[in-house]
Amino acid sequence: MRKIITLMLCLAAVMQASAWKPLFVGHRGCNRGVENTVEAYRNGVDYYGYDGLECDVRVTSDKKYVISHDETTERVGGNLTVANATLEQLQAENYTQTRNGVTYTGKICTMAEYLDICVEKGVFPVIELKWTTGINSNDMSNFPGLAALIEEKGLTDKAIILTSMKPSLEYVRTNYPALKCQWLCNANWKDNEPWCQQWNLEPSISTGNFDIYTVKKFHDLGLDVACWVVDTEASYKSIGAMGVKMMTCNSLMPSSMPELADIDWDAVVEPVQPLELKCDTVFKYSRFRGDLPENFPSGLTDESAYNSAQMAAMYHGMFYPNNYSNSTLLAFDADGATESGLPGGKSQGVTCDDAGNLIVRDDGATQSSPNKMVLYREGDVTPVVVNFELLNPGRTHFISASGDVFSKEGGYVYFFPYTQNVVNVVKIADGKLVEVTASSKLSLTGSTAGVVYPINNNPNKFIYQVRSDGYYLYDNGDKGAYVAGSASTTPPNRNSSVGGAYFTMDGHELFLYSSGTNYNGGFTIKDMTAKAEPILTVPPMGNGGYGANPSVGAFYRTEKLDDTHVMLYEYCMGNGYAAYQLYLDLPYTGVNEESVTSKTEVSHTYFDLTGRASQRPFDGINIVLTRYSDGTTSATKIVR
Repeated sequence: MRKIITLMLCLAAVMQASAWKPLFVGHRGCNRGVENTVEAYRNGVDYYGYDGLECDVRVTSDKKYVISHDETTERVGGNLTVANATLEQLQAENYTQTRNGVTYTGKICTMAEYLDICVEKGVFPVIELKWTTGINSNDMSNFPGLAALIEEKGLTDKAIILTSMKPSLEYVRTNYPALKCQWLCNANWKDNEPWCQQWNLEPSISTGNFDIYTVKKFHDLGLDVACWVVDTEASYKSIGAMGVKMMTCNSLMPSSMPELADIDWDAVVEPVQPLELKCDTVFKYSRFRGDLPENFPSGLTDESAYNSAQMAAMYHGMFYPNNYSNSTLLAFDADGATESGLPGGKSQGVTCDDAGNLIVRDDGATQSSPNKMVLYREGDVTPVVVNFELLNPGRTHFISASGDVFSKEGGYVYFFPYTQNVVNVVKIADGKLVEVTASSKLSLTGSTAGVVYPINNNPNKFIYQVRSDGYYLYDNGDKGAYVAGSASTTPPNRNSSVGGAYFTMDGHELFLYSSGTNYNGGFTIKDMTAKAEPILTVPPMGNGGYGANPSVGAFYRTEKLDDTHVMLYEYCMGNGYAAYQLYLDLPYTGVNEESVTSKTEVSHTYFDLTGRASQRPFDGINIVLTRYSDGTTSATKIVR
C-alpha cells in the first residue's frame, strides 16, 4: 500500500495545469457486436466514439485478407481453420457471441470491409498481424498485398501496423517506411528500448506491465507508449496519469472520461533500487551474554561513575568511553579491555573526527561557558587544548565531529545545546580554534540528549535528533526534511533512544538509527537515496533498560573499507560494544589479488578485519598486502 501511495504522490507531483486525453482504439471493434465484425466496428465509432479501430488480420487459403483473432472460428460458433478455408466458405458461416448478457450475431469481416468503415467513419485502422500464411516472422510474402490494399483505400498515412513479431516489424519498417508501426509486448519491453528506437517502433504494452518510469524511458527516446486493454475509469485515470498516449478499449466511453493533467517529464525521476545490505558481527561483548570486560561501565556501584560514561569515541576497532567522574579515558577493543594511555575529560562528550583524532570535552559536568576541549592527534598522546565559547550556551552531553581537526582544511565539532533551537559548530584547523558559528533555527529544541550526525564534513548539512523526537535533516537552512519518525518501541521503527550514523555505500546515502528496545542498543538502516523502507535491522545487544542502565541510547561510527564494505561500531553503556561489517555482496577480504611472477618484494602490511593496519601480524585473521618493486600488489589471507 505504501508503494502505491508513493507512486500516486509522485504522479501528482509531476502534473501541470494543461489537460488532454489519449487516443481511444476500439478493441476488435467494441463489445457491442461479435468481435471483429462489421457491427462491432460500426458501434465502436457510432456508440463509443473511438478514434481508431483495431483488428486481427489473417490470410485465407485463396489469399484473401480477413479478420479473425483465432486461427479457427470455433470460439464464435464456426468450425473452420482460416488458413485452410476459402473466403466463400468463411462467409457462409454465422457467428454468435454473448457479451455483457447480450447475444450478438454476425459474419466474418474482410479487410476491405474494415478499411471502408475506417474511411467512412474517419478513424484510423490499427492492424494487428497474426501469425498466418505469408505474414509471419519467417515469411512476409503476403504482406505486399495487404500494404497495397491499405494504399488503395487511402490509409497509408493513417494505418498502424501492430504485431509482436519482431522480424515482421523490421520487414515493414524497411520496405514500407510510410506505414506507422507498433510493437505489441508485455513485460518483455525491458531491454528492448534500443531496438524500438533503432526501428522507430512505439510499444503497445499490456496493462500491469509498465509504469510512468517505463513511459518516461520511451518518451526520452522520442517514442509514445500505447497500451491494452483499459475498460474502467479507475484504470483510465491511473494509466493516463502515466502519460500513455493511446488506449485500446472494449467498452470504455471516452466522452465520459475526465481530461488528464499534462506531465512535466523533467520531474519524473525513476526511483533508485534500495541496496541489499548484509551484516556480519566481527566481535561483540555484551552484558546479556555475561562477557563484558571487568571495568566496562556496567553495574558500577558508584552512581556518579555509572552515569559518566554514556558516550564513546570509536576508531579502527578501539572504543574510548570517558568516565568524567574521575577524568579517565577507558579503552576496549576486540580482545577486551586495554589501556588508553590518555587522561579523560570532565564532561560527558567524547568523539572522533573522520581522521581518528580524539576530541574530549573538559569543561565540567554542566558544560557552561567558557568551554574547553582536549584534542589528541591520531596515534599521539600529546594533549592539545582548545578554548572557545558557544554562541548559544547550554548543557550538551553529547558531541560529534567531522573532517580532520589537525589538517589545514580543518574539521568541525557539533553541539546541540539544551534549551536552544540551533546547533553550534566549532571549526578547528591545525589543532587551533578558527570560529564558532550557529545554524538557522531548527524544528526541535535541544535537550541534554540532543545529538548531531555530520554529513560529509559540511557544517551546513547534518542530521539532528532529540531523544524521543525523531531525526531531521538540516540542509543549508532547510530544517524540516523527514528522516526517521518519532518514538515507537516496535523495531524497525524509532524508539526513544539516541544514536545514529550517516554513511555512503555504492553511491547511496544511508542512515542508521536506534531501533531496539529503549536504551539497549540495536539499530535499523534506511536507504535515503532509494527513499525505501528499512533495508536492515539488527536486534538489541542487551536488556539493561533505563532502570538498570542510565544510558539514553547507543552510539555508532562507520569506517569505509571500500565502496561496498563498511565497518560499523556500536557502543551502548551498560549493555556492551560490538563491531560489524556491512557489505553488499561478499565480506571484505582485503585488496584484490593480482597474479605475481618473479618480482622483488618491497614491504608487507597486515590488516585485521576491522581495517586496522600494522607492520606486524595481528592475532586472528589477517589480510597480508605485499608490495613489489614494479608497483604491483598481491593480497593473501593468513590466520595466527
